[in-house]
Amino acid sequence: MAPINNTRVVRAKYIAKGDSFTNENFKTETVPVDTNLNDGEILLRNLYLGLDPYQGAQASTLNKVVAGFGVSEVVVSKNPSFSVSSIVTGLGIGWEQYTRIANPSIMFVIPEARNTKVPLTEYLNALGANGLTAFAAVDTLVKFKKDQVVFVTSAAGPVGAFIAILAKRAGAFVIGSAGSDTKVNYLVQELGLDAAINYKTQDTAAQLSTLAPDGIDIYFDLVGGEVLDIAFEKLKVKGQVVAIGNIAVVNSKTPYSNKNLHLIITKALTINGFTAFHHMHRFPDLWREFEPLIARGEIKSQNHTLIEGVKHAGQAFGDYMDGKYHGKVIVQVATL
Repeated sequence: MAPINNTRVVRAKYIAKGDSFTNENFKTETVPVDTNLNDGEILLRNLYLGLDPYQGAQASTLNKVVAGFGVSEVVVSKNPSFSVSSIVTGLGIGWEQYTRIANPSIMFVIPEARNTKVPLTEYLNALGANGLTAFAAVDTLVKFKKDQVVFVTSAAGPVGAFIAILAKRAGAFVIGSAGSDTKVNYLVQELGLDAAINYKTQDTAAQLSTLAPDGIDIYFDLVGGEVLDIAFEKLKVKGQVVAIGNIAVVNSKTPYSNKNLHLIITKALTINGFTAFHHMHRFPDLWREFEPLIARGEIKSQNHTLIEGVKHAGQAFGDYMDGKYHGKVIVQVATL
């Protein structure tokens, strides 16, 4: 097979800590891809790319393609576990038309992908790494009880929303936090949360005192910063924190210093950190349990924004990090 021309997006310039990403931080280029693979390798034609905050950490590597989770079609294979024309998802798929994977140990074949009853974009949302984060965190660390009070930050995002859905299905009283009235209305009216707080226009501590006067049982922290201190104050004795993200401080010029860490001791709180990267092998469990529920509409498909064209990935990422999108942001590179 002859070399293939591959349009891709790479880092073009460094970004100062605390500055916003713009399209100037990236550049689009076209390079050939060698289709003569080594044993064990696969070549992917990328269909959809997921945008996630951790990709901002790749800013220190210039002239290298940005990579993350995606959904792709295998077009050349020297690996018996991945047949040509199969549809896969996994980590390491570049912001490009084609990605050569030397070690596909964290690639997973989507069963019956060409006949799936849900859109393939769901495999970057509720059935992707975001859904896996929520599913595995809850399944591994949390034992929901009916009428527990659960507080979720970034609840309109793809991870927070799925956590909130799981908590509601278990009978918890769920409070979400988001950054606009549109997102707050989405949480209550569409996802069925019991209450939601606009942290930009409302006093989170005061709202939590009103909504949960007896305190919070479980706090899912997706942002870190000041709201974590507020949660420490509002958690009940022997309450639980599941720490998944710290987007509020990860790129801040003046990182927030938490002041209420002593409450971990005085309230005997349980603090668990969690990342989906330790649970990638559980994708089949996630799909087996939740693909039928989403297909039947028993779990509502979450919001996502679809951006067409790999060349727009950099601008879309900057807009996403600035909070301009609601839910998952997915770049469509090609179609089946």
